[in-house]
Parts: sequence; C-alpha cells; structure tokens
Amino acid sequence: MIRLALALAKAGGLVVVFAAVLGGMALVTATGVLVDSAFRAQPPLRLSGADVVVAARQSISRKEDLPVALPERARIPSSLVAAAAKVPGVAAATGDLSFPAAVVSGGTAAATVSSGTVGRTADPATAGHGWSSLALSGRITAGHAPRAPGEIAVSGGRVGDELRVTAAGTPATYRVSAVVDTPGVYFPDSVATTLAARTAGRPATVDLVAVRATPGVSPETLAARLKARLGAGYEYATGRDRADAESPGAAAGRGLLLALPASIGGISLMVVGFVVGGGLALSVNRQRRDLALLRAAGATPRQVRRVVAVQAMAAALPAVPPGAALGYYLADRFGGLLTGIGMLREDQPLVYGALPAVAATLLLLGVTRVAAWAGSLRVSRMPVVSGLPEPRTPSRARTNAGLLLMLASLVLSTMPLFVRTELAAVGPGTAAIMAVIGLALAGPRLVQGVARAVAGSRLMARLPAPLWLAVHNCHGYALRTAGAVAALGMVVTLGLSVTLTQTTMARAQSDQAALGLRGLVTITAPGLGGIPRDLLADVRSRTEATGMAMTTVVTAPLMAGDDPGLMDRPAMALGPDADGLVDLDLVAGGLDGLKGATVAVDERVGRIGTTMDVTMGDGARVRARVVATYRRGLGFGPIVLSRDLAAAHTTTGLDSAVLARPGDFGDLARRPELRFDGRPAGPQAATASAQTLVNVAVLAVLLGYVLVAVANRLVATTTARREEFAGLRALGLTRRQLRRVVRWEAMLVGAGASVSGLVLSAVPLVLLSLGFLARPLPAGPLWLVPASIVGVMSIVSLAMELPARKIMN
Repeated sequence: MIRLALALAKAGGLVVVFAAVLGGMALVTATGVLVDSAFRAQPPLRLSGADVVVAARQSISRKEDLPVALPERARIPSSLVAAAAKVPGVAAATGDLSFPAAVVSGGTAAATVSSGTVGRTADPATAGHGWSSLALSGRITAGHAPRAPGEIAVSGGRVGDELRVTAAGTPATYRVSAVVDTPGVYFPDSVATTLAARTAGRPATVDLVAVRATPGVSPETLAARLKARLGAGYEYATGRDRADAESPGAAAGRGLLLALPASIGGISLMVVGFVVGGGLALSVNRQRRDLALLRAAGATPRQVRRVVAVQAMAAALPAVPPGAALGYYLADRFGGLLTGIGMLREDQPLVYGALPAVAATLLLLGVTRVAAWAGSLRVSRMPVVSGLPEPRTPSRARTNAGLLLMLASLVLSTMPLFVRTELAAVGPGTAAIMAVIGLALAGPRLVQGVARAVAGSRLMARLPAPLWLAVHNCHGYALRTAGAVAALGMVVTLGLSVTLTQTTMARAQSDQAALGLRGLVTITAPGLGGIPRDLLADVRSRTEATGMAMTTVVTAPLMAGDDPGLMDRPAMALGPDADGLVDLDLVAGGLDGLKGATVAVDERVGRIGTTMDVTMGDGARVRARVVATYRRGLGFGPIVLSRDLAAAHTTTGLDSAVLARPGDFGDLARRPELRFDGRPAGPQAATASAQTLVNVAVLAVLLGYVLVAVANRLVATTTARREEFAGLRALGLTRRQLRRVVRWEAMLVGAGASVSGLVLSAVPLVLLSLGFLARPLPAGPLWLVPASIVGVMSIVSLAMELPARKIMN
C-alpha cells in the first residue's frame, strides 16, 4: 500500500502539503512555547538559600478558569518569623523586606563606578532589602555588614564610596560598608524596617518569611509542618515555586503569555487548517484520474482513502523536524519583542521544552489526517467516468452556506454603532473571520458567475484573444480560480481588518485620554521604582500638579463583554487635587471627593452614593463608595481609584507619575532620573499599544505563512497545466500569446482577491470608524491598502508566470 501510494503521488501536490505542514509546525510550536512558558517561566531566584518561603496568597481562584494573579505584594504579619522559628526542623527563619531603591549618583570622588550598575536589579521597585536576608541570597566579598543608619551594602561598588540613593522615595547619601555578590541595595535591618513601613496601615509586617531547614529535613516535610503550625491561609513555596513567591509581578506577567496566544489562537488554527486542507485538496485533485482507475480496478473506498492518507503522512512527517526548529526560533524572536516593549521582564526568559514540539506534531499530523480523509472522501466513492480534473459545477449548498456567513458578518459589523466599549472591536474581528470562511465556501460559484457574466457580455467581442481565453479559463475552472482568490482574499481581509481594528481602537482610547489630560505634562522616574516623596511638593511650588498612581484591581463584571467571573484590569488612582486638572467628562459628582475608600466609575457602571466591592492588587477586599461618574471610560477604564486607597495596597506605596501644568521646571528638568513627557497617556494606553504591536507581529507571521503556501500552491497548479499548455500550443497559440494568457489569468486572480478582500474588510472598518472616530476612515497605516494590493498582484504574477515560462521553454 505504501509503495503504491508513493508511486501515484504527484510531486507538486506533496510539496504543497510539505510546505503547509512546515509553516503550521512553526506557528503552533511558537505558540506552544508561549503557553508552556506561561506555566513554567520564572525569574532568577534571589533567596536561593531558603528551603521554604512563606508568603501571602498572590492569586484569586476562579471557577472553571485559571486563577487571577495579583501583581502587588501582599504582606504577612512579622510575628510569623518567630512562630516559624519554633517549628521542629527549622534551622533559621528570616523576615524578608523589599522596597524601592536605586543608586542615583556617586556623592564623592571616591565613587569610581558608574551609578547605573551599582546595586542594579531588573526591578528597582524591589531592589532594597534588609541585611539579614543576604545570608540566604549571597555573600559579602569585601568590607563589613552595614550597622549604622548611613551605611549600605551593594554589588559592583567599592568599600568607602559615598552614594546618593533614593530608597522608598526618600533620597539620602549613604556610605558603602560592604560589597556583595548579589544585585540589590542592602540596609541595616532597622533602617530597612523603617523604610519598608512607608504607608500607614502596614505595621509589623514583612513581605516573606524565608526558612532554612535543619540537615535531614526535606523542604516538602518542612513546608507541611509550617502549614500545620501557621495555618492554611498562606503559601508555602518550595523548589522552583520560591521564585513566584518572591516576585508576584512576574507571576502576573506570565498570564500575558496565555492571553496573547488566546487572542490570536483562533485565527492561527483557522489559517493552519485552511492551508493544510487546501494543500491536500490540490494533491487529491491532481490524482483524480489515477484514484478513479483504482476504484475501477476493484479498490474499495477505504483503500483509496488509505492511499491518500499515506501520501499525506509521507509529505507531512519530513516537515515536522525543520518546522519545530523554525517554531523555536520564532518564539525566541517573539520573546525578544515582548521584552523590548516591556510586556515581559528581562530576567524572565521563555522556556524551551520539548512539550510544544510534541503537541504541535500531534496536532498537525491530526489535522493532516483529517484533511486527507475529508479530501479523499468524495473521490473515493466516485465511478471511473468521474475522474475529471475538477468538478465543473460548484455545490449550491456550499454556496448558500458561504453567502449566509458573509451576510452574518455584515450584521456583526454593525456592533460598533450600538456598543461603545472595547467589546465593539470583537464585531469587526469576528466578522472578518466569518467573511473569509464565507468567501472560501461561496467563492467558486461567485467566480463562475462573474466570469459567466463577463464572458456573455458584448465586451468580450472587443477583448484581445489572450484575455478572452483567460476569462473563459476562470469560468471553466472556477474551483481552481476560487481557491486562489479565497486564500489571497483572506490575506487582504485579515491583514487589513485585524491591523486597522487594533489601531482604530487604540486611537479612540488615546483620543479620549488626550482630551482628559489635555495641557498636562507627565513626570515619571522609571529608574527609581516610583516618584520621590518630595517631588510632588517641589513641582507644586512651580505650577499646578497632582500625583497619579497606576495599579491593578479585580472586580466582578462591570461592562458588557467583561469576563463573566472575576476580571483584573489596570486602574488609575487620583487624589482630590486632580479636580480641575484631569477632565474625565464628569456626569455627576467631582474628583475632589476622591479621599479614602472612594472611586469614580464610568456612568454605565454605577451611580453616586452606591458602594462596590473591589479587590485590590494585593488581594485586599475593600468596599468603596462611588463619588463621581464620567463618560471617558474608553480612555480611562471603567474605574478610577482614590490615591489614598491605592497607596495602601501597592508594592511601593509611591506615585507612578506627577501630572502638572506646563511651567518652568528649572533644575528638575535636568535631573537624569526624571522623564518629562508632554503627551500623557491614560491607563489603557500602554496595554493597548503593546497588544496592538504584538497582535500585528503575530498576524504578519501568519499571513506570511499563508502567502508562501498560496504561492507554492499556485506554482504547483500552474506546473500541473503542462498538458493544457501543450494543447493550446497545438491549436496555434504562440509562446508569447500563451504567456499573455497566463499573465491575464494572474491579473484576474489578483484583482479578484484584492477586490474581495477590500470589500470584506472595508464594511466592518468603516462602521467601526463611524462608531468610535465619527469618520469613515479608520486610523492607522492606510498605506497597507495599496501595499496589500501590490503584494498580492506581485505574488500571483510571479507564482504563475515563472513556472509557465519554464514549461514553455
């Protein structure tokens, strides 16, 4: 059976399947690496000397879903340190503290190293620690432990240096008493306790309890004993889980690696299935005569299907190893992109295990097997007289199903006219996918109808002979033509729809945020882990200003389209002094009421005087009173917190930025650790722009895969027309005329794909723009429209003309 299957196989069809599986393996493996890393990628372990790390719970469970990771540090009582030390099997228990710390500059000429490398860590918001935790994270290489309040230990410095350090938002000059071999800035324990207790409401707390076991006691046994003594309300991390306990922000960031594949996963699977199925359909179609002869010779339908399955696997299996290797390379490049735009920590690399490649192999071979079965089902049952190159009449049921899908896509496209939230973007995206599927189903009859109309018009009598013949070829071989039109139309539709939908929504969000923050300057200090405590007062002495913090909250569903369970979302925190500076387009109330446990919400979420339950970023549950409602929820999100409420539940307790009127900032503008930006952005901006960039990058890879597969298919299809070209030459066509026929066919296919792609993408994009920008043109790179047309026309021309020239020569 295997020998017979390979003998019947056509090289062109197998090459198409090989290329489709190769690209599919690369895409699925790369996606699998992201998903695998979402569960296993971890930052470097700082407290490597601890066998067990006791911490507060940094996640909230959800029914039938993954837990919500909390990015802000939740504290635990410092009394747990003494309680843990009394547990049998504990050699030592140390309370660990982390707080913002950054070396700003050398205070004396003795500071011979660059302040940018002294004590530097991946996250300055948690670079400061107490000296006692060094015993579990590193060792001293020079000097003595810091004892006086003005002494510190750092990595990369020199004993005796005097450094200007901003710790917990307070700048001061410290003397280096010790050099250590681990990143960070280490203070005497008493000083660290004072600095870490920076916000009222956090007395006698520590971030973690690091526990070292006595010899002979395993970490798992010790964790069980600690849990029995201290209670089940805490996390007891051992092994690789200790890194998550140290860095809750890293654990929360890994959730992004799950969200990103999910956001583009549907399109990815559809594209892979479309391309692999199309390649196998081409391979089967080229063997219709041979397979019909097999049936005439007595082969059963099952045996015919087995022949096709063997051919499909023979083409797919060699594509698995190089496809997997290419997938790991794509994942590496994608990880670099995520790190570059700040969506993934620099010290949190992706995990490159074997599981993604194994899963991708099983999935692609399964898709290939199902596609082989579906592609051979009809041909395995046909009599020998039906062994034609392709059926002449497309199915009416298939056409009607495609037309219904395209009609449904038009209905979905109207969603932005009625829904003015981020949910509206789902309509155009889903409409594009449905329209593409509808085009693939209805394409053959549509192509046949258009070609018939053109062939029957009076215009045909005036057309040159090559064009006349090209039109009749498109009509006679509607399935062949429609396959190329649908695949290339999918590239145009998805490329324009997904990209311009993302950029249009991002523009709508940024426009609302810009109106609310119009005329303000944003001052940030990214290298310090937060705004220094004296900076806001300094800026206020020069101009009007208010502090602003960014955090994460977890709430029940607030808007249409929210997760039906708990949902985490970024939130801006403002104080009463923001009234008159930040314009949220208030409906009722005022920002001057943002004091204590209060919030402002989108007018569609609540009303003044009501209360709502909010889970803060550290897991604390609070009941906040609504003091204002506003209209600019697209730019600022559905909820704005008071600064008082946010400060008590963030890791740093510091403001994220200062919003100020333009003025003479004098020496502040020359401080290297401060950043001034005249284009302030809302809380949604960073997430929206990063997600747009990521989605566009993934889509570009997907569509590149489709283009290569379609070009490969066009080459194989054209090569298979050798007998057709020989027949036309025998009828008297010259080589030049035959090349012109192929050129006209390529132009008709490219034009059909471009027009269908533009029409299917234009309707949802125009409606989306009308709904959110009050204009018909979407925002974003409109040059993609002519670029898509030129790209499609070029690929079709090259893929059809070059093999045709080779055949003729």
